Amino acid sequence: MNSRERVLTTLSFKEPDRVPYDLLACDSLRRSLGGALGIADIDLCDHFGYDIRWVSMAQPLCPVGADPTEWTPAPTSEDVEDCRERIRKTHEQGKAASTGYHMGIFEQAKCWLGDDATLVIPYDNPSAFRGMLERITEWKKVVNGAYIEAGVDIILTGDDLGAQRSLVMSPEYYREWYRPHHVELISHLHSLSSEVKVAFHCCGHVVPLIRDLIEIGVDVLQSVQAETMDLAYLKREYGRDIAFWGGVGAQSVLARSNPEQVIEGVRRTLETMAPSGGYIAAPCHVLTEEVDWKSIPAFSEAMRRYGEYAPSPLRRGLG
Repeated sequence: MNSRERVLTTLSFKEPDRVPYDLLACDSLRRSLGGALGIADIDLCDHFGYDIRWVSMAQPLCPVGADPTEWTPAPTSEDVEDCRERIRKTHEQGKAASTGYHMGIFEQAKCWLGDDATLVIPYDNPSAFRGMLERITEWKKVVNGAYIEAGVDIILTGDDLGAQRSLVMSPEYYREWYRPHHVELISHLHSLSSEVKVAFHCCGHVVPLIRDLIEIGVDVLQSVQAETMDLAYLKREYGRDIAFWGGVGAQSVLARSNPEQVIEGVRRTLETMAPSGGYIAAPCHVLTEEVDWKSIPAFSEAMRRYGEYAPSPLRRGLG
């Protein structure tokens, strides 16, 4: 079974030969790791055998002096062809292809208006805000649709709706202002391809909205921040309705542990999340400078030791 088959199998809620995994690190951390290993410009996916490669189309910068809320560039045919070629090579390597993260409806509004104004404008000028959200939604349909045209396996969109202890907005506020646009976007992407999987990135505590995400057609919840949610509860309550991608605590397991503690933390996460498929192991966020570079090979070592399904340490004590 190659990496792409492994990813698609687990996203169908079946157990592949082993748990698929990947990891993203900031450039400075990646350079520290490469320097320690004597490998300039290290490619983590190739070096550690990750199952997913990320492909992106470059978005042009908004011209100086232009109104950013009117700057919604679509990928060109040349962009799509270039992306298609990179996806073809990714598939030839046997790996699954995911888009890089493209911010969703709420995040784009915040990018244009700022955090405070985005939360206030629905009360000050609701009609203008609705028009803006509709414009954002149409733009995101075009951009993500171009990736589907290019042949990607996973679309990674999303919105950071959670903080460390709670949602950043009430469920009712989300359902009034953002859920309809998420429905429109995700329904459109699935209408373009029945094969593509839509992953929804959301940091923080998002438990009150997981049922909403399932209902609107999200295939995968990405991030799954272990410091803010009970992984066992997520798996038990939602693990047959939505797949999970992440779950290895970046703030806890990877940032404040020595390599053996990292390995043990990953093992515990796998024991909870891996059974019956529906899980891609990964840190719950891009790793930053607070993480020791030694945690990256330790993460891969944990996957080597404990990532296989049967016969496997995952099965010990699970009945």
